[in-house]
Amino acid sequence: MLPDWLGEPFASKDNKLYLTRKVAKRLLSEAQEAFPYEYSALLTGRGSTISGYLSMPHNHDKHAFAWEGPTFLRALQKIRQTNIQWLGVLHTHPHTPPLPSTSDHSGWHYPMLSYWILGLAAHQPEWQLYQWTNGAFEQRSYTIIDDSCSAGFASASSLSPKNS
Repeated sequence: MLPDWLGEPFASKDNKLYLTRKVAKRLLSEAQEAFPYEYSALLTGRGSTISGYLSMPHNHDKHAFAWEGPTFLRALQKIRQTNIQWLGVLHTHPHTPPLPSTSDHSGWHYPMLSYWILGLAAHQPEWQLYQWTNGAFEQRSYTIIDDSCSAGFASASSLSPKNS
């Protein structure tokens, strides 16, 4: 059994994920600010609705993202303390399409969570959602919803310090 703070957004095979418009706008803005470096965030909410996030410090790499252990553990502690669920990870591909790289495949250790890649190389940002299934990433669909649709879900974005 998973702990309460660890979500399973793909609990049902046909589960569709939802991302609030406010969170999508904030993630895109912070990702563009981090350009040309990779940006990453832990995505939070309840069930299959992402309604918050915790920005993770970027490591000034243009082609990879990684977190230091203590920073990652502090972020997980914030999630537990705010009674929300960790539902996934978002990171950017500043210079390539939003397709999982070799590093993405080898570095993903949470198959129950959603895996988002925001591609910034094209004229328009490209969002892709993936689920780890049978040893590979499978593209999944999602819907961006108005924030009023997620009323009652706690948002962790206000807990997150700006990347420093």
